[in-house]
Amino acid sequence: MTTQMRNDLPAQELLSTLNNADSVLLLGHVAPDGDALGSVLALGDYLISKGKKVRMAVDGVVPENLLFLPRVKELLLSCELEYIQGELAVAVDTADEGRLGCYKDIFLRAEKKLVIDHHGTNPGFGNINWVDGKSPAAAVLVWRLLNALGAEITRDQALCLYTALSTDTGNFIYESVNGECFRMMGQLMEAGLELAQYSRILFRQKREGFVRLLAETLPTLQLVDEGRIASLSTSQASFNKIGVPDNETDGVVDYAIDLKGVGMAFYAHEKANGDIKFSLRSLPPYRVDRLAVSFGGGGHAQAAGCTMHCPLTEAVDLMQAAMIKSRKEQDELK
Repeated sequence: MTTQMRNDLPAQELLSTLNNADSVLLLGHVAPDGDALGSVLALGDYLISKGKKVRMAVDGVVPENLLFLPRVKELLLSCELEYIQGELAVAVDTADEGRLGCYKDIFLRAEKKLVIDHHGTNPGFGNINWVDGKSPAAAVLVWRLLNALGAEITRDQALCLYTALSTDTGNFIYESVNGECFRMMGQLMEAGLELAQYSRILFRQKREGFVRLLAETLPTLQLVDEGRIASLSTSQASFNKIGVPDNETDGVVDYAIDLKGVGMAFYAHEKANGDIKFSLRSLPPYRVDRLAVSFGGGGHAQAAGCTMHCPLTEAVDLMQAAMIKSRKEQDELK
């Protein structure tokens, strides 16, 4: 039986399922970002404090700038998990089962499966699905959940939740930011969050590799559709040339969408296996989630992603044409 929840607060069934579980497997999405990692680690830390056996796993490498997160070294990354009978599987910040990567099969094998997510495109692939597409980050749902469970949020949990919330809201500048974000931040500050220290690490401190990546990528800038659409791209050859891993790309797309006059933008980068990963961005009233879905991806109205399986130049041309078409269609609906 599947239970769908698209309300603001977790249903009693979800709370009871977590409380009654002795063993829990927490999973984030492939190529984890701050929201996936912070949300998984915060919830995992709480469950461990309650004496539960907890395994936390993501398919991918933890970005270098997030290695400060509490319990991050406890994350399982090997894709070699054995199925444990009776273990509760929880997918956090994962828009669909495919986004679990190599952990998809072990999640689907579990008898009890929870989905906690904020992507409005999530189809609900668990037994119990708590999806709030209006929430700016999965961290907000985890924060609500911890409060509903009567948790006294610790300093470590606060740091994880702050990292998750701030990175998924562009340091609180996206359209999705609301009053609840700042009510949450108030509680995290009271729990001992060292805001000045960690906001600098997350948003001001630049790694040498990232700056070199920008130097290699910014010359690829293209403006099309009379300057209303911008794109950037990085080939695998460029990653190899500068010695930067292809998971160190967070924030590159901002240099495209932040250009004056641009309403929609994307960043395409080539993975080691030849896949082309896209980060899509837009400014209201434009949205990119439906565009991402048309290419097998998903996400939010103003921030989404997808993957193509073709050469980089061909993928860029396809996305430019699709984005121009999408922009025109959206203008016609105004």
